[in-house]
Amino acid sequence: FAGYPKEMRKFLESNPGLSSRIGNIIHFPDYTPDELMQIADYHSHKRGVQLHPDAIQFIYMQIVEQYRNRDEKFGNARLMNAVIDEGKQNMALRIMQHEQPEQLSNEDLSTITLLDVQPIFGIMAGGNVEFPVDEALLQDAMEQLRQLTGLESVKREIEELVKLVRYYKEIGKDIRRSFSLHTVFTGNPGTGKTTVARILIKIYKALGILEKGQLVETDRKGLVAGFVGQTAIQTDALIQTAMGGGLFIDEAYALTDGQDSYGKEAVETLLKRMEDHRGEFVVIVAGYTEEMHRFLESNPGLKSRFDKFIHFGDYTADELFTIAEGLFHKEDLVLEAAAAEHLKGYIEQLVKGRNKYFGNARTIRKIVVDTVHHQHLRMASLQPDQRQEQMIHTILLEDVEHFQTEEVVTPERTTIGFKLGTNASSQQEKPSL
Repeated sequence: FAGYPKEMRKFLESNPGLSSRIGNIIHFPDYTPDELMQIADYHSHKRGVQLHPDAIQFIYMQIVEQYRNRDEKFGNARLMNAVIDEGKQNMALRIMQHEQPEQLSNEDLSTITLLDVQPIFGIMAGGNVEFPVDEALLQDAMEQLRQLTGLESVKREIEELVKLVRYYKEIGKDIRRSFSLHTVFTGNPGTGKTTVARILIKIYKALGILEKGQLVETDRKGLVAGFVGQTAIQTDALIQTAMGGGLFIDEAYALTDGQDSYGKEAVETLLKRMEDHRGEFVVIVAGYTEEMHRFLESNPGLKSRFDKFIHFGDYTADELFTIAEGLFHKEDLVLEAAAAEHLKGYIEQLVKGRNKYFGNARTIRKIVVDTVHHQHLRMASLQPDQRQEQMIHTILLEDVEHFQTEEVVTPERTTIGFKLGTNASSQQEKPSL
């Protein structure tokens, strides 16, 4: 059996019979940078090429850096094999583009130069590799942003960001050093922070700022382990999955609010990776405004790395009603006039009595789920021949009248976000749409 140390340990521990039958465990350590350069020399001679001294020095410095930051995916000898193969291909392309290749010596025709190996490590003329703007992906992401209800100030900030990136690309400015990618989202629950984070990472990928563009979503539970020393490992593993994309930490203030050291350990691990892998991934932390400011004040390193803030204000009553209509539309349902009037009045009362724990769009989603449930039950109580096509797709007053405006209660913490009338208060919460 062979594999990564961590995975092989899990494999052996998965069945007591395995560990008892395997008596010899041989560990193969990573090659050192000097050993890897010897492997590179071997592969180059095997392929009938040689490395220019400048190329050797450059490769060595890159390998040392990769060795320092290596993880379980470090390529070792396989990496050096790929470096020589790609270097030889780049050499051939360079020679083909030479104005007078016939005048090149045999040594020129078989020497991998610095120019041939620089692109392999993503470095071109002293900067990071530049990805072209993916116009189709950018247009799709920006359209998703524009279709969101409200959030005008958020949209404006992101649109300005796109303009700046385009300008900096045109003048050859280093984009990664021109922007603070790590961002703080502040605002109450249900104001679109997670949704915008997903779109923003997609925009970063489209602009060529991020290589992969995936978003890993987590909170304190996903970063903190229950044993000393395990939190750093768990946090580091999660960050690794976010490389080339983004890490979204919801309610990030929970990492520093408590007295335990686990959250602080997660923060220290996060800060180190943000420094060591600057420009390779984006961290977005989100939560209530006051709590997020306390979070940043808890550690000087946090304040220095997060200097971009985007605030998400509460939705207005009209915006929340528009969100509800959109969710009903996805369920192929429309509100009749009386139902719309009643629901709009109920939402207005919710907005008047809200505090920072008000769920905004989350509350609306729960209202929609409950309404759809009532409408479906009403249809299910009819015989098939009694159901007309229009009835199946229409929400009536009786489907929403259990939302009683006189019984509105603003929650003191994030629970359901609204109170139903007597007929619905005893029902269990319905699954999300």
